[in-house]
Amino acid sequence: MITDVYRNLNKARREPARHVWSVRSGGRVTGHTEYAVLTGAVFKVAESTRQRVIDKGQRAVCAFVRGTAISSTTFWLHSAPTGELQRVTFNPFRCGSFTLADGTPIDSAEAVVFTTTGAYAINPHRSTDA
Repeated sequence: MITDVYRNLNKARREPARHVWSVRSGGRVTGHTEYAVLTGAVFKVAESTRQRVIDKGQRAVCAFVRGTAISSTTFWLHSAPTGELQRVTFNPFRCGSFTLADGTPIDSAEAVVFTTTGAYAINPHRSTDA
């Protein structure tokens, strides 16, 4: 099933060091989790919403990761691709795309692992227009 995952900023207010993720399927939030795995991940940014966040200083969901949800147990035991985990971040005030820790913009990854410490991509693909 195609699923969107994004950081829940309301829950982050209570514990800023701990990431909690919202899970959305079919346009509706279906739950919140501390751990998730998406395969065939694509990083999406709604530029008009991002601009509104910058202009008005209001928080809004302007970026998310879309992919196929898979149980983390199944992923690690049976289908984890080989490759190193690379931390992925998004800051609407710094860049219009998701980036790796070194600032390289990316637009997709073979898989993304979401944990309480952040999101990590396996075999990320760099943006060609960066």
